[in-house]
Amino acid sequence: MANPVDRPDAASPWTTPDVEDAGVVLTPLMNQRYLRDLARYRWLLASATRVPYDRAQALLDWWNTLTTVMTAHHQALEATFRALPAATDPEAESALSALATRHALLAASRADAGMFLTHVLDTGRPSSSAQLPFIRFHEEATATAFWEEREFLPLAARSLTPADRLRVEASVLAVQAAGDTLAFVLPWLCETLPPSRRQVILCAFPAGMTRVYHEQWLPAHARLAARAWSGPPAQPHGPA
Repeated sequence: MANPVDRPDAASPWTTPDVEDAGVVLTPLMNQRYLRDLARYRWLLASATRVPYDRAQALLDWWNTLTTVMTAHHQALEATFRALPAATDPEAESALSALATRHALLAASRADAGMFLTHVLDTGRPSSSAQLPFIRFHEEATATAFWEEREFLPLAARSLTPADRLRVEASVLAVQAAGDTLAFVLPWLCETLPPSRRQVILCAFPAGMTRVYHEQWLPAHARLAARAWSGPPAQPHGPA
């Protein structure tokens, strides 16, 4: 399998049919999008290029929003599963404890990587010292996503009723709505999805919100994505 840094837009290898068939679709999709974007940032740092100011600000906006979104998502997963009756099962309780530990370690690694990334983007100067923390974080995020989707989510799917699974999906979306991040999250999740899979997500919202999604959120997200990922190309770094 190709290194994700070599193919930053490659599909996530971690999405498993048994998890999707069980109705747990948001966490695998969020992991796929997150790992794709981490690979993009990692490639940018490895390329040792000078990033134009406008693009750097868009990349910082994207990074800060990603951090808010994924932190809230991890907290919502833990809290929602812990509140369900199935969480009292010893196997589920152990898995929840492991999930919380992995998320805490990932948050510390993300803060370290984000500090170096922010410095590079703020100063416009490539720095080899930023690569190692980001490589470590990217690999830890990949391992956490693998564990969630191969160990935790299938266990949860076996333990939860269909109503419980819907409650989990609704809860993680409600947390994003409460954090005022849906305008980013929904276009971010739905981009490149086939219509059938996109509809699975959008049908959870009232018609008025889906109109806002199409008329406002989707165009705004496309503009930010163009600035961050398709905007002015980074220039090779030379002497100041």
